[in-house]
Order: sequence, then structure tokens, then C-alpha cells
Amino acid sequence: MAIDRNHLLLGLKSLLRYHQASGINTYPKSTDSEAFLRFHPVPSAVPQPVVQAEPPGSRHGAGRRSIEPPEKSPLSLAEIAREVASCHACDLHKQRLYPVAGCGPDKVRLLLVGDWLASDEQGQLPPGQIFGVEQDVMLARMLAAIQVPVSSVFITNVIKCAVPATCQPQANHVQSCVSFLRRQIVALMPDIICTMGMVAARATLGKSLPLSRLRGRVHEYEVSKDMKIPVVATYHPTYLLQNSEMKTATWADLQLLARELQ
Repeated sequence: MAIDRNHLLLGLKSLLRYHQASGINTYPKSTDSEAFLRFHPVPSAVPQPVVQAEPPGSRHGAGRRSIEPPEKSPLSLAEIAREVASCHACDLHKQRLYPVAGCGPDKVRLLLVGDWLASDEQGQLPPGQIFGVEQDVMLARMLAAIQVPVSSVFITNVIKCAVPATCQPQANHVQSCVSFLRRQIVALMPDIICTMGMVAARATLGKSLPLSRLRGRVHEYEVSKDMKIPVVATYHPTYLLQNSEMKTATWADLQLLARELQ
């Protein structure tokens, strides 16, 4: 299959921006990296990252190279949303009903992360949904219980495609999409993150533990070695609609979230 150079370079540019925002300024020097730096692709409209060798006497030593992304600041939420809208990184885009980058203000204290937006049995999706029709109603009630207005938070999913109810995203789809979530976290820099559901918890925390072992305590999302964001994991509204007995455990998680916000 032919490689789309424009798409490849766009992904590389976004990755460099994310690494810079995370505090990564150098990469180890190797034979493979040298070969990559000597490669000259066909010119395209996508700006290419500028790779500069470190000056002699650099404190990083002669065996490392400094990577200088084309822009100094991380992507804005609007820029990330545009990338989401044109993303073809995995085959899930073939079933995409429409892109769902997220919803909320640019400056928030709380970021909510779910799994994905699925249509109803008729294949319909009312505009403005993030988790689903009934799910969004329940989410609003959950937030109202801890006196947090929905309008004051940013809500997004790990998977940025709204898909038919018959579509079940896989691990490779999560891997393709998770960089969007990471860049949204850098753009928002919220005071706290609340993941809802196992997919969101594992994608955000990078842990394979069951949700029952992840919830009930505060974790950390590491933006850089000097910047960590608290994370509270709980159940997704879809799960609560199907398992009402878990609302008591979820209420305990919401109280923990409220204490962290205070």
C-alpha cells in the first residue's frame, strides 16, 4: 500500500509538538535516526519539522540531537478538532458517522473522558451528543450532584469517531486515537481528569488493571516530570444505565472528585 507522505508528515509534526509540550527536547542518536535524517521526501504542502544538530560542547553530549518543532506552542483545541475531522489513521474512519473531537470551553478545571459515541439502533445521532442521548442526561445529573455545571467542563472520548451501534472499536483504534486525547490534555491543562469507563481509564493512565481496581483513589497523569494532573476513574454512564446497583460506588467516586476539585 502506498504511503501518504502528507499524512505521515502531519502525524510527525503533531507528535513533535506533543513531545515538546511534554518536556522532551532530545532523542537518542542511532544509525536508524541518522538514516531518517538523511532521507529527503518529495516536497509537499505540509511543513516539515526542522531537525538541527546540537552545537559543539552542548550539555547533552555529542551522541544526541536536538529536535526543534516548527511551532513553539502546542496545538489549540480548534486545530486538534480539524485534525480529527480529516483523520484516516485507522480503518474506523470508514464507519465514521461524523467526527467528535469534544465539547466545552478552552479553559476548564475538569476534563471528562469517555470511550466513544455510538448511534442508536436506527443509526441516528442527534447533534451535540458526546456520550449518547440518555448517557449525556445522566452525566448532567452526576455533575449536578457535586454542583459542577456541564457548561464548565470539557467532555471528550478516547475514540474521536461517532460510529454505528454495531461497530465495536478495537485496541488498535484506541492506539490510533489516543494521541488526540494527549494533545487535548496539553492544550487544556485541567486541574483534574475524570475517566469514565474501562477504555478511558486504561487509555489515559496506561494501565491494564480492571476498572474495579483503578477506581476509588487518585492517580496521576504525567504531562512532564514537573507537571502531573490528578485522575479519578469511575464508571461510564452507559454502564450505570445497565447496572443501577453500581450507582452507590459511582457516588463515592464523584465525592472523591468533588474533594479534589475543592
